[in-house]
Amino acid sequence: MRLVVTGGGTGGHVYPALEIARTAREAGHEVLYLGSIRGQEGKLCHENGFEFVGFRSEPIRSWKRPQGWNAALQILRASGRAKAKLIDWRADAVFSTGGYSSAPIVKAARSAGVPYVIHEQNTVPGRTNRIMGRHAAAIATTFKSGHEHFGKTKVVRTGMPIRRELRQSAQGNLFGHQTPDTKPLILVMGGSQGATRLNEAAMATATRMAGVGAHWLVAAGPKNYDGLLESKRKLGIGDEFDVRAYLDAEEMASALFRATVVVCRSGGSLAELAAFRKPSVLIPLPIAMGNHQFFNAKEFEGMGAAQILEQSDLATSTLEARIRHWLAEPEAYAHAQDALAEWDLPDAAQRILALIEESAAR
Repeated sequence: MRLVVTGGGTGGHVYPALEIARTAREAGHEVLYLGSIRGQEGKLCHENGFEFVGFRSEPIRSWKRPQGWNAALQILRASGRAKAKLIDWRADAVFSTGGYSSAPIVKAARSAGVPYVIHEQNTVPGRTNRIMGRHAAAIATTFKSGHEHFGKTKVVRTGMPIRRELRQSAQGNLFGHQTPDTKPLILVMGGSQGATRLNEAAMATATRMAGVGAHWLVAAGPKNYDGLLESKRKLGIGDEFDVRAYLDAEEMASALFRATVVVCRSGGSLAELAAFRKPSVLIPLPIAMGNHQFFNAKEFEGMGAAQILEQSDLATSTLEARIRHWLAEPEAYAHAQDALAEWDLPDAAQRILALIEESAAR
């Protein structure tokens, strides 16, 4: 099979796409990655040894401004070029994880008659997946809810293909009941760019909870790192509050392995929490399209695996209360781990590849 993979702009779309690309290559398939010159996918493809062809595309942020119409024009032009590439390369199937950079590629696949499979990471699909999903050969989903957005298209819950460095580390974790010890580790992460509100709340809460003896590890984000480090210095906070600009795959695997409770947003990282069986305090990004992070978090809350704290209610006292819940309730902690184990699908990449192969063979 000659498979074109697309999806990107941000790492949240690129990393799952790369996992499918890796899995397909290991199965003996030929893989080509098509995406945006503007996004992260070109650099990551180069690092992982995949051929990459980029087109000019950017998100359509608003139809009320000239930039929105210019972005739409870029997508149309990129789609024409992508169609020519699909035909010239003789693609058998296209796999997309969504994001603005996938729009012209999936549009080209439909125009060229190449079957495509879409992976939806959230309970509420993004604009590209929602529109193009109507004509997909199949939709692979991460969450148990959200199927209703795709009409009569075939929908299969496959789970999320997380980075294999994380999956391999998770496989070595203790999947039995793991209750917090006397010195828990609170892991705080606000996505690849960090989140200022989470960073500030974490520092204030760590100071307030000093008597607990917890250790904190905060992935502050490159732009927020220096400021948070300076605040730590001024407040005289010691090594128990560890600030990092960013955690690479190996560091993230180690942090998730050691964490007792995770405080984070509720996007793609939820699949990682499930893999490592980590109860969490989820603070959905309030400006996420379709409020999808809130609905993602609701699924985890509903199965007893997370405590939701909306950003409008984020304060030292509210964050402390939710963290203490996990530290003080071993039965709730054990139930959360059981629920996460049931939700997790470790073979997500293989499930998705099987769906792509099936679609290409029709």
